[in-house]
Amino acid sequence: MSVLVPLGGDLPEESRALAEALRRLFDGLGISVRRYAARRHRDPGSLSRFLNGTRIPPWEFVHDLIRDVAEEQGRAPTPEAIELMRRLHRTALAYGGSALNRVQALEDELADADRQSLRSAALVRALEGALADTQQRATDLELQIRQLHGHQDRTAAEKNKALQLYEDQVTALLRERQDLMEQVEALGEELKDAHARRVRAERRCEELERQLVAAEEQVPQEDTVAEGPRAEPPAADGTRAVRPGPDGPRAGAPAADVPREAPSGERAPARHGLDPRFVFETFVVGDTNRFAHGAARAVAEAPATLYNPLFVYGTSAIGKTHLLCAIGHHAHRTRPGTRVRYVTAETLAHEYLGAGRGRGLDAFRRRYLDLDLLLVDDIQLLTGQGGAHEEFRRLFDELHGARKQIVVSSDRPPKQLAHLGDRLRGRLESGLITHVQPPERAVRVTLLRRKAEQEGIDVPPETLDHIASHVQRNVRELEGALVRVRAFASLNRQPMDVQLAAIVLRDLVPDRGPSREEDAARRIIEMTGGYFGVTAEALCGKERSRALVTARQMAMYLCRELTDLSTSRIGQLFGGRDHDSVDYADRKLRALMAERRSIYNQMTELTARIKAVDGPPNDRWV
Repeated sequence: MSVLVPLGGDLPEESRALAEALRRLFDGLGISVRRYAARRHRDPGSLSRFLNGTRIPPWEFVHDLIRDVAEEQGRAPTPEAIELMRRLHRTALAYGGSALNRVQALEDELADADRQSLRSAALVRALEGALADTQQRATDLELQIRQLHGHQDRTAAEKNKALQLYEDQVTALLRERQDLMEQVEALGEELKDAHARRVRAERRCEELERQLVAAEEQVPQEDTVAEGPRAEPPAADGTRAVRPGPDGPRAGAPAADVPREAPSGERAPARHGLDPRFVFETFVVGDTNRFAHGAARAVAEAPATLYNPLFVYGTSAIGKTHLLCAIGHHAHRTRPGTRVRYVTAETLAHEYLGAGRGRGLDAFRRRYLDLDLLLVDDIQLLTGQGGAHEEFRRLFDELHGARKQIVVSSDRPPKQLAHLGDRLRGRLESGLITHVQPPERAVRVTLLRRKAEQEGIDVPPETLDHIASHVQRNVRELEGALVRVRAFASLNRQPMDVQLAAIVLRDLVPDRGPSREEDAARRIIEMTGGYFGVTAEALCGKERSRALVTARQMAMYLCRELTDLSTSRIGQLFGGRDHDSVDYADRKLRALMAERRSIYNQMTELTARIKAVDGPPNDRWV
């Protein structure tokens, strides 16, 4: 006879809780595992593993066990008991760790979504029946009113009194009809959401099934696989660099990331992370960035001969990343054998922490010491966690000693980067330091004209000049102002003239100035939460109800529009989300403002509240 063994100490808490609940239920049967397995035509070994917590059973087994225990005790199972067991079962599946468990959990969610869709459809049909009945009642009452007017033998006082009574009833029924129509519309939206969730769950199930089949068909690798390639953290533009293994680059890696073999047998050049849009030909030169542009040109044409390192600093969204990528593209175009890598300071720190020790750290260093041109963006985000800035200092010394070019960007000069330490700051100050300032008016007009041509928008020159004269801080704010003017013109079906631009720039977004960006972002989160009646913790949490997701996306959009924080830093303030989530929220809100007036009005009102708040944390609202 199969015997239940004590629950092991290494079981996950979720599996242990489910197993203990199943054991208590099984004790109510008063029979052995083998006899119950024979009754239910199940394998005794599998049943023992279910009760010992080493395997998570399907929901059908749990449901049958609850029903058998209820029959044995002579009473029906309570909905509360069934719901409790369902929650324990889903929790165990969610933390089970295997693809089969995740597929089973998603199938349960799919079944729930189907049941909810059926309930919603039944409720919609019931409400539609009630609506039809209400309309019939309203028709009957209107008929009675007309009949009442036909009775000439009644006195005028009685007629007016009865008429008023019936009219009140009609008004009440019309209000009821309107409420029912609104409920039908709301339920229709919920039905659409349930269908969308069902489709997503089906796609996820298919993906997990494909992964499961691929995992089962995979042939075990040799021991050398452990020393093979490892995927690097994503670069600033979303691409991934590939760490070469002992037999070459990883199979299946994108062609743009895999170094190709040079014809002469030399190592192929690396161009990881360079944005193809950012070249010198698309950089608009003006008085405020002419010196930085000239220095970048000189470095690109003759690396490690004039300015090494080159340090470029300035506020957010004024062209620093553009210059760094342009240097890399020009160096590779003029000298095809050049090994170039663009990386943000955050990505470099993540790579270093992920490399660990031993061979991983050696491979990390080889990957950087093998470069001819290293471009490091946003060096102010390099923290000392795990010795990341010390490792960067060692890489700096090795590359500089080997006469390899280093270009670094930051939002402040080296003297203000106290957290990097004196030794690293001294090395950053040893080369040429250039300052990129906000673009002047002529450059801003040129940037707006290019943006309008890319978007296919016909904007009068005087409107572009008006926007450029009022938005002066950076390119992102400039393009955002053009998007807002376009959205307002689209919603109101008006031409994009100077009068319209003046209204939008005066009422929609206040003028901005850089100061205490993170405090400003936290204030935006708090005020957005208060506007929608939720807490700041909920906005930064994991809950994904529709209203909360919309409020969270609005707060992300405002943080990007009203502060100079990077998208990565904004994502961290919202509970550790990545920069892709912030970019998606920005795109989603721009589209919604152009399509739905309610969203546009909410954004306008919320921005005005932030502007009018007393004692703002950021002086751009003053």
